[in-house]
Amino acid sequence: MKKILIPVDFSNNASNALQYAQILFENEECTFFLLNVYISNRSVMLSEEYNDAMFGEMLDESEHELDLLLKNIIKNNDNSRHQYNAISVSQSLVKAINNLLVSQKIDYIVMGTKGAKGAKEIFLGSNTVRVINEVNNCPIIVVPQNYMTKKPSLIAFSTNFKRAFFEEELKPLLEIVRSNNTQVNIARIMEEEFLTDKQKINKETIKTIFNGLDYIFCKIDMKTSETESLKEFAKQTKSDLISLVHHKYNFFQRFVEEDVVDRLSFNSPVPLLILPEKI
Repeated sequence: MKKILIPVDFSNNASNALQYAQILFENEECTFFLLNVYISNRSVMLSEEYNDAMFGEMLDESEHELDLLLKNIIKNNDNSRHQYNAISVSQSLVKAINNLLVSQKIDYIVMGTKGAKGAKEIFLGSNTVRVINEVNNCPIIVVPQNYMTKKPSLIAFSTNFKRAFFEEELKPLLEIVRSNNTQVNIARIMEEEFLTDKQKINKETIKTIFNGLDYIFCKIDMKTSETESLKEFAKQTKSDLISLVHHKYNFFQRFVEEDVVDRLSFNSPVPLLILPEKI
């Protein structure tokens, strides 16, 4: 049984993410964990009794809203394969997610996000990007604001073949492809015309991993940036989902290499499947 974590704040974005998860995993036995977090910092200026009362009110409100959400979901859901659990905790979102990854053995995280309208630095402080960068060892699906949810029929998987992949690393992508009978465009975004010997070997490894699935290799000419090139490719091919591995850049790599995951999280036209890097 798949275990899917959906952080909820009772917004339209969170509701959209849940709907997408329901469609994406409609053929799978799933338990959806609906997580709402709230922070209650005790005030040293107030009495212990007042702090306890305020803390209790926040907990009651969170549990009440989750209960209403859960009843509405169960009422409108006719998929017998799906179950739902509501969780309310007083923690930061990242800490709560990391704890649940261990205690519940979560398979996927599905989150809604808003597009960036202000400075990049402001958006980088948002919950979605914080989760992407601080939660490890779990695939994350990011659903854009106002995305019209539908089952994916074509996935764009981005790689430059500069590193080898393991089948376990791509397992979440492969599961989604098989469950939804999806085609895959394995997209290479490069300025170089030819592959090196190492890249050729890595490409052959990918062929082995995707054996038996409906896939083709595509080359994307990079015009402005990797991010914009991939977005344009997804639009031109009418891809329904973009998948890529989130490489963890060291201090010096951040200055010379483009973090496509962070940039795509701002304004991707379609949902993203972000796979954790396994070294």
